[in-house]
Amino acid sequence: MKEYKIIKQTGTAMKSQQDFEDLINSYAIMRWKVINVFSHRGLIKAALVREKKDK
Repeated sequence: MKEYKIIKQTGTAMKSQQDFEDLINSYAIMRWKVINVFSHRGLIKAALVREKKDK
């Protein structure tokens, strides 16, 4: 089974771009994969997916 997450860019454009990249990289360490990146109302958002951990 898969689980999904939406993350968004925060802050101002220039500094925020590096912060957003760092955020995506931090999720990659936790096995999340970017499946889509989109802009909504001026904010960049990314859809992530990973295999759900068994409890």
